Amino acid sequence: MWTGVRLIPWLRRLAANGFRVSPSRLPRAAAITAASAVGEVLAIIQWATWGRGLAESRIEADPIVILGHWRSGTTLLHELFACDARLCPPTTAQCACPTHFVLSEQFAQDWLGFLLPERRPMDAMRMGYDRPQEDELALCNLGQPSPWWMVAFPNEPLPDPQYTDLESVTAAQRRRWVRAWTDFLRHVQFEHRGRLVLKNPLHTYRVPLIRDVFPQAEFIHIVRDPYDLVPSCLHFWRRMFDQYGLQRATGEQLESQVLDSITAMDERLAATWSTIPERQRLPVRYEQLVDDPITTMRMIYGHFGWPVDDATNAGWESYLHAQRDYQRNSHAIDERLRRRITEELADVLARYGYPRRREA
Repeated sequence: MWTGVRLIPWLRRLAANGFRVSPSRLPRAAAITAASAVGEVLAIIQWATWGRGLAESRIEADPIVILGHWRSGTTLLHELFACDARLCPPTTAQCACPTHFVLSEQFAQDWLGFLLPERRPMDAMRMGYDRPQEDELALCNLGQPSPWWMVAFPNEPLPDPQYTDLESVTAAQRRRWVRAWTDFLRHVQFEHRGRLVLKNPLHTYRVPLIRDVFPQAEFIHIVRDPYDLVPSCLHFWRRMFDQYGLQRATGEQLESQVLDSITAMDERLAATWSTIPERQRLPVRYEQLVDDPITTMRMIYGHFGWPVDDATNAGWESYLHAQRDYQRNSHAIDERLRRRITEELADVLARYGYPRRREA
């Protein structure tokens, strides 16, 4: 996850966290540092080879943006969009190594696949360097501030909270962030044509910023029953900390952090969703998507006026056929957590019409 990070920002991030790396994670930190140094050399080679083309590359069209909390179905939606050859979701290789993927992506896909687990640790979905990925990872590895750094340092205070929505950062900081983000997207378009499809839960906070940069962007917001979402999120973060963290996570505040993040994200979106023209936005339910994926995708395409060609329909069918044996995780929920969800996420339950679950 971090092996494509810029070296100097990486060292600064370590220093900012007091080099508090758990002893068992020291080999991981050392490997990331070594890979980061190699990445700086690869970045120089890439720029020497393709610098002019990268500088002149342009974003083809304002992107499609998938909004929603982690574990709400954003990944499945992203994967289904990736079946449409006319679209361009950033890949894992591009987001993990944003400074040199033009040089290294094909090599990674051909020779380094064994370095990735076959399936994602949190939900057993298939992994691969060519699979769609969140662009927040690219921002981290470019050295930008991001709350996503909590994955590396889970026992520290939430990093860079002002970069959730970027409303309180200075104008210069905002310009630097936007430049890093759009430069990455332009470089993706240098290598892969098609309309960008971005999936990033933190973008749920950033609708005004995204619309400032991309006025014609179209947004899909996916929601999931909080009684299923919360335990799935708890499992997700524990596995992420274990797989990619530099500290053995204590998890003392994790439950409260998850509940608070769901509330904060929903409140922010509720305040900004209506600023998007109706033709450029659409809400979708997770339950609807998993129950009938192709019908749901056709509904999405129909709302936005995108044609569904035979190749895309065949792509969806092929993807779903490959996933036919996939079993979604089932997470138990005890009475204490059920009560917290009912009380603390009452507004979320009401807003999306999910019924309160009674005591078992």
